[in-house]
Amino acid sequence: SDDNTLRVWNRTTGTCVRTLTGHTGSVNCVCAIGGKIVSGSDDNTLRVWNRTTGTCVRTLTGHTGSVNCVCAIGGKIVSGSDDNTLR
Repeated sequence: SDDNTLRVWNRTTGTCVRTLTGHTGSVNCVCAIGGKIVSGSDDNTLRVWNRTTGTCVRTLTGHTGSVNCVCAIGGKIVSGSDDNTLR
């Protein structure tokens, strides 16, 4: 989202049940992994969120460009960035 947030929606009612804030740039990608949500942003970071509480439990740094994709593979998180790297 261009407002730097993620929104968690109730699939049945279509209402927003939680807004996740913390990124300082647009959010470009998201992946659900078990009880966690991982998001990637124009702020060059990934954030790991607790799916139940909506709190950010970790910020992953290392990219020097916007994070555009994130995927869970074999218990690991893989991200792709405008810095032409996968981490």
